[in-house]
This record gives sequence, C-alpha cells and structure tokens, in this order.
Amino acid sequence: MNIKELHTQEKPVSATSLFKSDLGNATAIQILKGEKLKEHITKTPALLICVEGEVILKMKKG
Repeated sequence: MNIKELHTQEKPVSATSLFKSDLGNATAIQILKGEKLKEHITKTPALLICVEGEVILKMKKG
C-alpha cells in the first residue's frame, strides 16, 4: 500500500482509516495546499507525521 494513493479525491481535507484496535488507531489525513483542518478537541493523544509538504500545527496547550 502506498499512503499517497489512499486519497483519490481532491477534497480540501480528507481522512481514511488505516486501522483500529483496542490499543489505538491510525488515520491518514490529506490537507490540500492552502487548506486547513477545522479546529477540534480530542481526548486521544495524537502523533502527526508529515509525509509530503509542510504543516503548521497550533495547539492551545503547549
């Protein structure tokens, strides 16, 4: 599987679940250039890995 092939539509923001388990889950998110992921709150710790391009991550706590 090539992660770049998971998002076939040119949506501003798209998400595809890679797997889910009791230990956690992984989601591939594509954000097109110039677009933003809507501000949100999550109780789940997250790890962001940028595969291509540049990302600005803003967090309220740290």
